[in-house]
Amino acid sequence: MCLCLFLASCAWEELPSAPQVSEDTTTVKLTFCINDGNQTRAITSANENTVSDITVLVFDNTNSLIGSKYVSSVAATSVSVPVTTRSATGCTIYAIANTGSSSYFAGVNTISKLNTMYTTLASADALESSGSTAGSTGALMIGKASANITTGGANQFAIPLYHQCSKFSFTITPASGVTITGYQLCNVPLSSYITDSHVPASASTVVGPPPAGTGSYGNFTAVSGLSQTTALSKTYYVYENLCGSNSNATSEALRNSSNAPTSASYLLVNAKGSNWTSTYRIYLGGVTNVATPLSDLTNFNVYRNLNYQCNITLGASGGNGDARVTYTATTASGRSNMYMGDAPIGNYLYSDGTNGTTFKSGQTVGIIFSSEVTQAQYDAGCRHGRALALKDAYSGSTCAWSNSYSSPYPNQTVHPYCQDFKTCFNDVSSGYDALSANSSYVGSSSNPAWYYCNNYSDGTTHSGSLVGRKWYLPSAGDWWDIMENLCTWTDPQKTTIKGMRTSPNGIGTYMISGLPSGVYYSTFDTKLTTASGTALNHGNYYWCASECDSSGAVLVYFNPSYVIVPCGCKNYGHYVRAVLAF
Repeated sequence: MCLCLFLASCAWEELPSAPQVSEDTTTVKLTFCINDGNQTRAITSANENTVSDITVLVFDNTNSLIGSKYVSSVAATSVSVPVTTRSATGCTIYAIANTGSSSYFAGVNTISKLNTMYTTLASADALESSGSTAGSTGALMIGKASANITTGGANQFAIPLYHQCSKFSFTITPASGVTITGYQLCNVPLSSYITDSHVPASASTVVGPPPAGTGSYGNFTAVSGLSQTTALSKTYYVYENLCGSNSNATSEALRNSSNAPTSASYLLVNAKGSNWTSTYRIYLGGVTNVATPLSDLTNFNVYRNLNYQCNITLGASGGNGDARVTYTATTASGRSNMYMGDAPIGNYLYSDGTNGTTFKSGQTVGIIFSSEVTQAQYDAGCRHGRALALKDAYSGSTCAWSNSYSSPYPNQTVHPYCQDFKTCFNDVSSGYDALSANSSYVGSSSNPAWYYCNNYSDGTTHSGSLVGRKWYLPSAGDWWDIMENLCTWTDPQKTTIKGMRTSPNGIGTYMISGLPSGVYYSTFDTKLTTASGTALNHGNYYWCASECDSSGAVLVYFNPSYVIVPCGCKNYGHYVRAVLAF
């Protein structure tokens, strides 16, 4: 249905760009219909169909401007709008609402110029908080009609108004025993053309980046720390994203990262069960751009003026839910307050934040050893995992944890002493947390192990998800994951190590012994040296960020026939290797 507003007798202002009108003039009375059907949506529920102002532009059949009018205030009653112009056939009339300015279209004298105009957002959520343009009370709406204007004719035309943006609503329903821990809408355009002149006729046509350029994409603020066990709903307002289609995405399950266009928009959902955590990726789009949208799974475009609704069911086993959900379900380590990323363990990490199975000269920075990230890492934007540096952080043979025998950890009240295997396994935070808790501590050469890790250079320029990421001294839990995930274990050995995760055994005892000499780490070392790195020094200890008491810190030792995790005096010299969260 349409809510029709007959616009008249408001505070009129002629646009500065309006041409001189000849004596052969006529008054065009326009009826603006704000479409209130299934397609049109507004910016918030409070201003669902608010029209605060209207600009009318009349173009002749040569696409030249022949009349214009700006209405600065629109009342919610029946009114009419007279626009002075000349008689002409094959005219195109544009009506554009909520620009907030009488001079917004100054200088526009052809349709071509109008079609090049676009709006830009400062952030992904600015549509909802600020509207499309400065001074606007709502979303930009655009209408277009073809007409013949005749002298003495009725010249009254209906022009439906449609929104420049779209609405994306989702409802997540967790199965029994499933907790929603967070979500984030990602990679939405921050700019959009005002008119729909750039919308392709075919979904397979890729329009390219938003009008403001390839960098004009943004993410909504991540929602984290949730403990939602019942259905959760949220609505976002977004600009069109004309990223194209992929004919391989013939089913809902195939709408995944392998088939999605590079610039496609997607929703991340984090959830967990009693013994797993998962990250689900749901791509937007999936329908045609017609009056009654139809399902088109190959289509990843997000069109203006459509209401995209997504119902997501999270299954009890971490991924057996709605088929539209693309997910990576990984059994969690059992640590609390951890998030699962999507980084494949054992892959090389590249300087642009991507990863792969092959070494790339000048681009490889480390080896991924975990797809888990801590709460602090997640809050800092890390969404993938953790990686080990290819080389030791100190160029000499050994260095101290601190030059002072009794130098304390920057904030020991947060991280308890690691005096048994269970505490060692659970401490994956102390190394990373020190970066923000006491940057002067990790940056001081009086604390060599911290200092050299903090200043470690992998020889590349970071981009993508590695921008701003710093190397740091690994915690005992970091080293545990390196040992468990990158070394090659037989099934009994793997079972033994996993059993130690909750062991009350004191550190300094063997974690695992009786190993075939050097076999368990040989593949790991080969992977390091293949990437122009250096193998771990298996005749020496490596420092951990974790303390075991006021004067000692945890060490790890990969002996050819056993693994031991003891405590060492902080001012003794040992090896250091850095890790990185991304």
